[in-house]
Amino acid sequence: MIRAIFPLGVFLLPGGYTKLRIFEPRYLTMVGDALKRDNGFVLCRHTDNAYLNVPKEGVYVRIVDFSQDGNGQLLIDVFAEHRVSIKNPYMDEQNLRHAHINIIAEPLWRYQSTLSSHFTSQMGEMLSNVFSQNPEIDELYRDKHFEDPVWVASRWLELLPMKESEKHKLKSSVNFEQVVSFLHTILNESQ
Repeated sequence: MIRAIFPLGVFLLPGGYTKLRIFEPRYLTMVGDALKRDNGFVLCRHTDNAYLNVPKEGVYVRIVDFSQDGNGQLLIDVFAEHRVSIKNPYMDEQNLRHAHINIIAEPLWRYQSTLSSHFTSQMGEMLSNVFSQNPEIDELYRDKHFEDPVWVASRWLELLPMKESEKHKLKSSVNFEQVVSFLHTILNESQ
């Protein structure tokens, strides 16, 4: 299928929500089309050395809510449904990028429930506390899965103030235990 592509410096993984401010005419058109057709678009990082600055992977998002800020600019809440591969990007007459996308069916990380540890449940409790202390994040998330270690690790990677390149490196790790170990180190140092 072909979908609009929105290269942006937002790190989002499946199951995540984010709020976007939309003001450029091409992206207002993208949002209008997505709402009319009841489909989504692809968020991905802006990649300098890729054709049209579009990488080979992104997340397919759907608009779940919209409003306006104090200046009348459009705000949309989006939910990341799937990771997708991106092929053959092109630009339309408004300079809006589009590409062929395919859902990536493989899980983000290989996780074995037998490897669940005390820290993965502690990570969930810590994240629940962060949500409780930050109503804007808590309200954005309609579905919360603090008991799911992969969901919890994904949200921590989205929220932690780290370089985007480091987040992408961790996302690319096939070993979930490496991700948990990294988060364990970071979160324990912050306490």
